[in-house]
Amino acid sequence: MTTKLNFKKAFMAGLIAAGVATLVNAILFFIFKAAGIIVDTIFIQPNQPLTIVPIIISSIVPTLIATLVFFLFEKFTNNGFKIFRIIALVLMVLSLVNPFMGIQGVTVGYALVLDIMHVVVVGALLYFIGKAVKKNTSN
Repeated sequence: MTTKLNFKKAFMAGLIAAGVATLVNAILFFIFKAAGIIVDTIFIQPNQPLTIVPIIISSIVPTLIATLVFFLFEKFTNNGFKIFRIIALVLMVLSLVNPFMGIQGVTVGYALVLDIMHVVVVGALLYFIGKAVKKNTSN
């Protein structure tokens, strides 16, 4: 019999994932900004170039919301992590199109960098929640 992950353990895994995703994405932002791939002439929001603040917010908020969604799947289904992982991967693949279609005048390099940041968030989330689930079932 496997025990399900409680809210505290799920939330802690989500917080760690959010922290790691934020740190990695912040580093990527500064590297790609210094390399000239992220430029101030392409606007993500109307008349505003991309800054570190939206990177931080976009790394933390979706991760914590996804953690809550995971917990609900974990609580109300028998295969919470499996269902969550499938949905997270499908949504990630769908999100990879957004930078190419949703940003006026975006370059391929700029869009790919944003896609990498999407993968970092989902990867961190699945890694740390998966680790918590595995640790919980081995106890």
